[in-house]
Amino acid sequence: MGNNQQKEVDLLEIFMDSQEPVFNSNSSVCEEIVKTYYNNSSILESVKFKLDVSTMNYSEIYSKCFNSTIPSNIFNQPYLLPWYQQLLWTLLFAIMIMVAIVGNLIVIWIIVAHRRMRTVTNLFLLNLAVADFLLASCNATFNFIFMLNSHWPFGETFCVISNFVASLTVSTSVFTILAMSLDRFVAVNHPLRPRMSKSVAYSIIMSVWTLSSLLSLPSLLYATTITYKYADQGHRTLCYLIWPDQAQGKSYIDHVYNIVFLVVTYIIPMCCMAVTYTWIGCILWGSKVIGENTDPQNHVIKSKQRVVIMLIAIMLLFAICWLPYHIYFLYTYYNSDILQTHFIQHVYLAIYWLAMSNSCYNPIVYYIMNARFRGYFQEVVCMHRKLKPSDALGFGETGRSLPPLAKASIITSNRTRSCRMTQPRFKREWDPDYHGKGTSNDHEAAI
Repeated sequence: MGNNQQKEVDLLEIFMDSQEPVFNSNSSVCEEIVKTYYNNSSILESVKFKLDVSTMNYSEIYSKCFNSTIPSNIFNQPYLLPWYQQLLWTLLFAIMIMVAIVGNLIVIWIIVAHRRMRTVTNLFLLNLAVADFLLASCNATFNFIFMLNSHWPFGETFCVISNFVASLTVSTSVFTILAMSLDRFVAVNHPLRPRMSKSVAYSIIMSVWTLSSLLSLPSLLYATTITYKYADQGHRTLCYLIWPDQAQGKSYIDHVYNIVFLVVTYIIPMCCMAVTYTWIGCILWGSKVIGENTDPQNHVIKSKQRVVIMLIAIMLLFAICWLPYHIYFLYTYYNSDILQTHFIQHVYLAIYWLAMSNSCYNPIVYYIMNARFRGYFQEVVCMHRKLKPSDALGFGETGRSLPPLAKASIITSNRTRSCRMTQPRFKREWDPDYHGKGTSNDHEAAI
């Protein structure tokens, strides 16, 4: 799409055109070797290629000699791993991709199908789950097959889609995580300010996808497929971005784009989140409660702390998983010789696996660190299990931190299916699902 590069390349023809003087010299040498052989068979000891002269005629010996001067990667497809190594990498990627797809689908179902779960923070988590699902299903699966076989069998259109989805979802994920950190920062730093409304959250999410699409635009413009034909009649198709200055060798535009992508989707967001979460930590863990320290106040503070810890875990996982990926492309641009080493394919597969595995960690974090998500996950795994009242409200397994009247109200709500307090004054103190306007606890995220 938008790329006018030729779609098929005959490697042997290009190599011979570029090395014509060398070939002319090699041809003369081979003629002398063959002529000398027929006059003196001892010449074979000085020949660096193996010949079974008993079964070869003059032309076959000459062809064998001439072909030995051509690099082996012109004759057959390179970068093919042994079957047992392919099997090991396939198992690692299959497990990771399956966990990512299933886990994020469950998260999407939990938030979309349950009205109580559609809080502002959960809308951002829903957006993050959608991005991770698309990355695992539309990019990681097919790109792994491409890297494992050094061949793209899925066509040019899906090549463009896959590259676009990769940049789009990575950008969307990090911008969503950044938006959550800023939302937490405002909520904790300005407790009297009304909580972000859902309409504002939807607007932010739309802006995130728009900005990510603009940042991923080069994938639509320059992604294409090129088929390379080998001298042994084999071929392989590659899917990658061909930049306008690619004909000159290494693309400087590609290098600049990688740096811009690194700065916009990694360095700036990570620095911002480091500042915001440090500030939040000082407020939540470093400040003291003014006045009487009551159980409802303690519960609100602990609930905020749990939310922040979970969001910090999501941020750190993203930072750890994607850092080696960015470093790889910067390093190989300045040290391209390493791309010719025999171990580089394993190195890249490991780095790529780590980056893609970030899409499977978030559902695990939700399960471990949030009782409400854990309850719904268990409901999916064990269909006969019903949510406990405490799980449904997100207070763990016992609800011991609730005021006595709040506990009584929960018991009553099992019969009436309304979670109304017997004493309204407790409502705003402990119920994290309360979304009123202008109270000190309105910003609490009920996730």
